[in-house]
Parts: sequence; structure tokens; C-alpha cells
Amino acid sequence: MKTDTLKSASTHHTSFSIIIPFRNEAENLNMLLESLSDLNYPKSHFEIILIDDASTDASVALVEAFQQQTEVSIIVIENERFSTSPKKDALAKGISKAQFEWIITTDADCKVPELWLQHYTQKIRAEDSQFIAGPVCFFESKGFFNTFQQLDFLSLQGATIGSFGLQQAFMCNGANLAFSKTEFLRLKGYAETDHLASGDDVFLMQKFIKEMPKKVHYLKTSEALVITQTQPNWKSLKDQRKRWAAKASAYTSWFAILTSLLVLLGNAALFTIVFHPEIWPLLLLKVTVDFLLIYQTASLFNQKKKLVYIPLVAVVYPFFTLYIALASQFGKFEWKGRTFKK
Repeated sequence: MKTDTLKSASTHHTSFSIIIPFRNEAENLNMLLESLSDLNYPKSHFEIILIDDASTDASVALVEAFQQQTEVSIIVIENERFSTSPKKDALAKGISKAQFEWIITTDADCKVPELWLQHYTQKIRAEDSQFIAGPVCFFESKGFFNTFQQLDFLSLQGATIGSFGLQQAFMCNGANLAFSKTEFLRLKGYAETDHLASGDDVFLMQKFIKEMPKKVHYLKTSEALVITQTQPNWKSLKDQRKRWAAKASAYTSWFAILTSLLVLLGNAALFTIVFHPEIWPLLLLKVTVDFLLIYQTASLFNQKKKLVYIPLVAVVYPFFTLYIALASQFGKFEWKGRTFKK
């Protein structure tokens, strides 16, 4: 996006309430708050609302200390539980306190780009949007475990972009999401899916698509890319992906259901190569398609260094996918020190 276009958009600033739930994020909050305070946007046109979800570490004290050294409006409130989804409760609480019409959500372990709000303003005005999904990616880091997560996440982002391009959007990420508060309230927000631990992003998007499909868009630019952390170990990754996958049974989009089934069956079919080596072209075809998808996304986000590891990741990925698919539907998972069922 050209700088002059952004300058033109910035003459009519949209005001934003940035909503951030957190629980025991003392290690990450300072990075997020610094990036928010460095936003190239008038300080009077955005506020930051942090919702403390029963943190037991120094998170709240860290935020309070940061409040004293910034001109940005930062509010800290306590979560109020009324469902089985702590994050949806926290988001709803934050949104209820928001003074501006446009809500943006992100996570406490993220870093936002300097022109973040300017790009959202331009998109809102250019497309007459009511719901906008933004790009998310991982920080680049060393080691196969982190590389596996980065390539996997790039494939998810590629699928997200592709689904929006086909006007069949079925994925988005709450770490970079914007929507109208008025429409959120009219659509009753997270009601009907607040029994699920995750899905605050996807199921809300489905509500917007059902009511106003022409006003749901994707913010396709690397300058609006929110960067977040990979999971530190296998258990954390397993629980994260089980949490994400657990909501699949509640999908209402036929395209989302069909795509999920095709991915699952495609990975399951690759196991037959052990007994039928002659079908190796199937594996080659899948790896080629995956590479093209990931390459496009990696090019957009300037993260092409890890592409050489795709063949190795392709060997591990079917096992990982099938395990998560099965475990998410029948098992429990932990998140932020709490145990959840599907």
C-alpha cells in the first residue's frame, strides 16, 4: 500500500478501542505495550483496554508501571466470568467498556506494526467494512520445532487468504481482528458459542458473514502483520492446536467443513504409502501444493528463509495433524493453567 494513500486516509482518523485479554503474561506484555505506544497514529484516536483474567504473576503490576510512562490511554479491568470460555468473557467485558465504535483485538504475546491502525483505517474507508481479519505470523527463530510451527502457521495463513479470495472465508485470528462494536452488539457477540473454549474469532466472523457478507474483508498487507510467539514445547503446542481444532465440530460453513475433511483425508491417505510405495506421486503432489501455498504466504510476509525445511516438515505433518484431529474431539487440554473439555 502506497504511503500517499495512507496519508490520505489518515486525514480522517477512525477511532479504535484495542481489546487485550491476558493471564500471566508478565514475560510478554512489555513488548506488546511498547509496540502499541509506538503506533504511528494520533494518541487521542485509540485506547487500550486490558482485561486481567485472574493473573497470579506480575502482569498487572507491569501494566500499571507502564501506564506511568506513556501518553497512550491504557485501562486495566478484571475479567467477569459468566461462561465456560474465559477469553470470550474477557473480550466481552472489554468491549462493553470500549468508548470507540471500532474494536481491534490482539493477544498479550504479540507485537503490532507501526502503521497498524493506519492500514485498518484505509481498509474501513475503502471497502465500507464492518469486520476485518488481519495477518498474523510467528517471530523467526531457530530449531526444527520452531520451524515446524512457522511453516504450519504460514500454511494456515495462506488458507485464510485463499478462502477470503474465494469469498468463502472460514478462518481468521483473534490476534489481529477488527469489527464494529454496534454490529457486534446487534449480533449478540459471542452468544451461542461461549460454551466452547476457543473460536472467539471464527464464530464471530461467521455471524458477520451470515448477516453482511459483502462487508467482511481481509487486510492483505505485510505492513499490518502482527507477530506472535511460537509455543515453547511440545505439550504447549499440542494443547494450543487441540484448543483450535476442538471448535471444528461447531462449524456451520459448508466450505470450512469440506476443506477440513479434505485436509484430514489427504493426510490420512499418505499413511498408505507405507504399504503401497507406488503411490509416492500422491505425496509428491501434496508436498508441491503445500509448498506453493506456503511460498506465496512467506513471500507476502517476508519469511522465506525456512522454506528449505518443507520436505522434512511434510514427513512429520500427517502424523501431527491426525493426532490433533482425534485428540481434540475426545480428549481434554490445558490452557493458561486451566483444563478444558471439547
